[in-house]
Amino acid sequence: MKAVKRDRSTRRLTRSFLLVAACFAVLFLAFEIVGKLSQKEKETPPAEPAVETPPAREPAPNPYDLSLFREEGGFIVYDGEPKARQGIDVSAHQGKIDWAAVAAAGVEFAMIRVGYRGYTEGSTSLDELFYENVAGARENGIEVGVYFFSQSLDREEAEEEAEIVLRAIEGLDITYPIIYDWEEIIGEARTDGMDPKVLTGCARAFCRRIEREGYRAGVYFNQAFGYQHYNLVALEEYVLWLAQYAPVPDFRYGFQIWQYSSTGRVDGIDCDVDLNLSFWQPGE
Repeated sequence: MKAVKRDRSTRRLTRSFLLVAACFAVLFLAFEIVGKLSQKEKETPPAEPAVETPPAREPAPNPYDLSLFREEGGFIVYDGEPKARQGIDVSAHQGKIDWAAVAAAGVEFAMIRVGYRGYTEGSTSLDELFYENVAGARENGIEVGVYFFSQSLDREEAEEEAEIVLRAIEGLDITYPIIYDWEEIIGEARTDGMDPKVLTGCARAFCRRIEREGYRAGVYFNQAFGYQHYNLVALEEYVLWLAQYAPVPDFRYGFQIWQYSSTGRVDGIDCDVDLNLSFWQPGE
């Protein structure tokens, strides 16, 4: 009987030991999971909101002296500070470009379309002349930035567009900003009735993804979008590219690149081309 009691006692002790060991193992695993989740939260930037809240203040004002803009040889120049560079923006619509002639005409930077999203089905494509245009511009000493023509409906599609751009420009010498170009379509489009707050959220999501890879990002817009659609306060940390076709950019708020004509003529391009002034400099 004593042997039986000792055996039972041993089994009880063994079970107790195993139970305690199992509890310690579960606690250890729980601490490991919590630690990894905490580390992941530190490494992953917080998610962008689906929509932007209304601005709490007015955007920064237009900083340029409008009396210092003038026309010279088919271009608009600025005689003040900061120094402004002459530029163009192009896509496959301009056809084959003689980039040596463009450089000789005084063009210092080019914003080149990398791709676009369709406004009916929403499919994405690369610009068929993108790589040729980047190579031609850089071989002739012209600084290069890129833009993606967006028709994103939400933050997820905007981030998808950013990923397309990042894959396309890998290994290229991109020194000017990467721009989110969302435009209103005249006629039926999948983006009809886009909520301005959602649109601002899309622009921020695109730019945020681009800048996580070390590039400078920005947003293109015309006056109507600047006044009525985008929350410019929420976008001030990025490069703002204004389209206003006028002798002077009297848009009320600040911007760094000004598209001042859609009917410019430049040696080396056999059709109309958009003309731009950039007050932004690489490294800013």
